Amino acid sequence: MPDTPTKPPLISPDVIRISALVLATALITLIFFGMIRGFLISLLMAAIVAEMSRPLYRRIQRMVGGRRNPAAAITLTLIIVLGIVPIFFIATVAAEQALGLPRTVVRVLDGLAERSATWEWPDWLPYEEDMDQIGPEVISKIGDLVSATARYMVGTMSAVTRGTALLFLDTFIFLYALFFFLKMETPVMKQILRFTGLAPETQHKLADRAVSVSRATIKGVLVIGVVQGVLGGLGFWAAGIDGATFWGVVMAIVSIIPGVGPSLVLAVGVLFLFAAGDTTAAIGLALWAGLVVTTIDNILRPILVGRDTQMHDILILVSTFGGLGMFGAVGLILGPVVAGVFVTIWATLAEAVMEQSEHPEEAPSDGPAAQSG
Repeated sequence: MPDTPTKPPLISPDVIRISALVLATALITLIFFGMIRGFLISLLMAAIVAEMSRPLYRRIQRMVGGRRNPAAAITLTLIIVLGIVPIFFIATVAAEQALGLPRTVVRVLDGLAERSATWEWPDWLPYEEDMDQIGPEVISKIGDLVSATARYMVGTMSAVTRGTALLFLDTFIFLYALFFFLKMETPVMKQILRFTGLAPETQHKLADRAVSVSRATIKGVLVIGVVQGVLGGLGFWAAGIDGATFWGVVMAIVSIIPGVGPSLVLAVGVLFLFAAGDTTAAIGLALWAGLVVTTIDNILRPILVGRDTQMHDILILVSTFGGLGMFGAVGLILGPVVAGVFVTIWATLAEAVMEQSEHPEEAPSDGPAAQSG
C-alpha cells in the first residue's frame, strides 16, 4: 500500500520556537522593567553623568597608573564634593527662602499699592483717569504671580530637601551605578545598541551623535544656566533684594528661554528697586545685568558647546519644561537629553532612507541578510 503524503503543518516548528522566544523575552523584559522602574531615572542619570565625566576619569586614570578602581573612586568623590553637595545646599537654602518670600512680597506690594494712590501719572499717558484703579490691581496680580512661582519652586525642590529614605536610596543607586559605569570601556549606550540588530557602523554613528548632542545640550542648558543664575543671584544679593538664592535658581531655570532668559527676572528686580526708591542699587543692578549676566551666554556658549551638534532653541525650551514636568528637577537634564536622542534617531533614519533611495540596487545594510554574512 503506497505511503500517503503527510500534510505539512500550518506553522513550522521553527516559527513556533522563535515566537515563543520573542514572547518570553518580551514578558521577562516587562517584568524586569516593572521591577526596577523606580530606579530607572537614577540609572539613566548615572549613565549620562558617567559619559560627561569620562574625560576627567581618563585623565585621573592616567595619573594613577591605569588602575580603574582608584580612578573611578576619585572621580566619584569629586562629583560628590563639587556637584551633589552644592546642589543639595543651594536647593535647601532656595526652598527656605521661597517659603518666606510670599510674605515679603505681599508686604512690599502693599506699600507700593499705598504709594500708587498718590502717584501723579503724566498727561501723555493714555487712559490716565483709569490708572488710579488699574495700578493697585496690577500690583496685586504681580504679587499673586510671584507667590505662585514661589509655591511651585517649593513643591519642585521639596523632593530634594525632604530627606526621605527614597531620596537616599535613589542617591545610593545613582552613585553605585555611576562608579561602575565610569569603569566601563564601552559606554552603556553602545552596549544597549548592540541588541538593536543594526549594523555596527550604524550603532557607532548613532551612539556618537547622541552623545554629542546630549553633551552640547547639557553644557548649553545646565552649565550656562548655572553661571547666569549665580551671577544674577549675586546681583540681587548685592542690591539688597531678599531671597537672592531663590531668585538665582529661578534665573538658572528661565535661562533656557531664548531671547529672554534671566533678563526678565533681572528687569523685575530693577523695577522693584526703582519703585522702592533705591535708585543707586537699581542702576547698579541694571548695569550688572546688561554688561555681565545677559552677555555671558555669548561668551560661554562657543567655548562650552564648541563644534558639538546643537538643537534649536525651541526644542531645548519645550524639552526642558517637558522634562521638568515629567521627571521633576532632574528633568532639567533628562528633558534635553531625550530630545537630543530623539533628533539623532530621526536624523539617522532620514540619512539611511536617503542613502537607500540613492542606491536602490544595494541591499540594506541593517537587514538580517547583511548581518548573517
